[in-house]
Parts: sequence; C-alpha cells; structure tokens
Amino acid sequence: MISKIVLDANVWIRFARAASLSPLIDRFILYNFLPVVNSYLLSEIFDVLLKHHWASQKQAGKLIELIKYQSLYITEKAVFRLSPDPKDNYLFDLAIQQNCRFIITDDLVLLSIQIKPVPIYSSNWFLKHFPL
Repeated sequence: MISKIVLDANVWIRFARAASLSPLIDRFILYNFLPVVNSYLLSEIFDVLLKHHWASQKQAGKLIELIKYQSLYITEKAVFRLSPDPKDNYLFDLAIQQNCRFIITDDLVLLSIQIKPVPIYSSNWFLKHFPL
C-alpha cells in the first residue's frame, strides 16, 4: 500500500545540496512512500537553489524534473490558514487534501506547533524511523 507524504522544500534542498536525493528516494521505494508536491513547492526549491548559487539554472531544472518524476504533482485548494507562517499553509493543504501520512520538515517553527492536523516530523526522524 502506498502512503502519501509531504516533504517541505527545506528537506528537498538539504539533500540536493548534499548532491544526492538517494537517501530520500531509496526510502520512498523501500517503504512505498509517494511524495506530494505542487507548483509552489517546486518553485520554492528552484528559487532557493538559484538564489544561494547552490545550483545552476540547468541543474535546478533537472532536480525539479526528478522531483516531479518521483512525486504526485497536484494543485490543491488553498483552505488551511492556521500555520504559524502563512507561506507554509500550502503544506497542510497538500497533506490534508491528499490524506498524507505525515509532513517532513526541518522548520523548527512547524515542528513545534501544538495543534497538528497532520503529524509533522524532522528529516532526521524520517531517516531514523525508516532505515535502509
């Protein structure tokens, strides 16, 4: 059975900067996870990689294509409005509307919120709880 999950842009970027998405992708395959993404998430990844000169435009474009290939690309409805940072509301919309098992983020504010409509964990938790 496939379990949908949401990975925050900061998690994708962390592994892209380490020059390997394989720790994530290998777990997706082994544990039947399907990441859910949208255009906003992909744009954020692309823009941050270029802004900090962590990738060329060509490299960032290839990364976005790889992420889209490994993920379910959707357009969600903007409904959720309770995130501590309004720009993160879309993460909850993706997770709730697609019945995702959890959200993976390294954003300390998101990790610390008390009322979570979807479980939220760090990327280190993800790596530890789903070993290769």
